[in-house]
Formats: sequence, structure tokens, C-alpha cells
Amino acid sequence: MKFSQLCPCLALAVLLGGPGAFLAPPARASKTFCPNPEYVSLEGHLKPLMDLIATGEGDYNSLNRGRAGDTPGGIQWLKGRTFENFTVKEVIQMQRWQVHAVGRYQIIPSTLRWAVNHSSVNELDMFTPEVQDTLMAALIVYKRPAVGAYLRGDHKLLGWALDELAKEWASIEYRNGRGFYDHIGGNRSKIDREEVTEVLQSIREAWQPNA
Repeated sequence: MKFSQLCPCLALAVLLGGPGAFLAPPARASKTFCPNPEYVSLEGHLKPLMDLIATGEGDYNSLNRGRAGDTPGGIQWLKGRTFENFTVKEVIQMQRWQVHAVGRYQIIPSTLRWAVNHSSVNELDMFTPEVQDTLMAALIVYKRPAVGAYLRGDHKLLGWALDELAKEWASIEYRNGRGFYDHIGGNRSKIDREEVTEVLQSIREAWQPNA
């Protein structure tokens, strides 16, 4: 690495008061990139919650056609391909007449369109696991902001956050062992509030370790 390339990173490290992490650009590149070793993406913060919700909703290739559990083989049974082989636009088009809830988080048609409009996802992106995670993160932060605000330490109303999650995902308990959408379209709660509470609190503590 040339000293002229290293200087910007050294200056940034001094400014931040830490040693930093330095990465020289490839020979063909002209810019120096200085990643923050402590950076955690939004999806990284939310991963424990994503994984928990998936236990009650599905996997990245799951779908239903209007009733929970009506298509055990998922998109591969219906189309012979996994979701990562379809664009987001193609999935939206499928939801207009052929499928209902899609993917690991069982996103319904109106919610998928909403999430695309409130995230970095483009309709021409492939419906990959990474894209599904990004859409789920948008639902947490923007569609159910009480949840995101709790996780960031902006308020302490855990019950509010739990209720909002149950209103977004049918598999999460709402009250007294029942889900918000129990008996609607074959839905029933599978994840109790204690499990969700534990995960939310752990994310909150990791996100705001000094709070």
C-alpha cells in the first residue's frame, strides 16, 4: 500500500480516536476504503428476530395461495424454481392472481408493495434471501415503527412492540395464547410472547450496550 493511499485512513482513525481498519483498494481502483469494524447492518441487528419469526412463518421459498399451509412444496412445487430466480416484480405479478403470502416472512401482496416502496429494494432485484431480509427490516422499522423504536432504545413500551409484531405476523401470540389473526385463513399463533420478549430484549441490549 502506498503511503498516499493510507493517509486518509490514518486521519480518520485519529479523528475517531481508534486504530481503525484499513483496506487498500485493488490496483485498478482509485479510492481508499476504510470500513468500520464495529458496523452492524440493520439486517444484522434484526437477525435473531428474523430467525424467530421464520420458525412460525416459513422459509425463503415458502408461499401460500390464500390459506396457511396450503402449498407445502412452496414456489418450487408451483413453478419448478426457487424465489431467487424471480424478480421482485415477477413475484408481485404472481400475487395478483396465483399466490398470496410469499417467502420466509409470508409477505402478503399489499405488504410486499409497501415494503418495496419503503426500502432500497427495486422491482428488478431478484427475490433472494438478502432481498427478503431487507424487506422484512423495512416492515420492522417503518411499517411497525414502535418495534424499531423499542429496539433502538427510544421507548420502553415492550407490550406495544409485542402487539405490533403480532399484528404483522400471524404466527406471533397476541393475547392469552392466541394470535391476532387466529382462525382467519387457517392462521394460528405458534410463537409465544415470552420467546419474542427474550429476543427483543437481547437485540435492544446489543444495539444500545451503554443505554
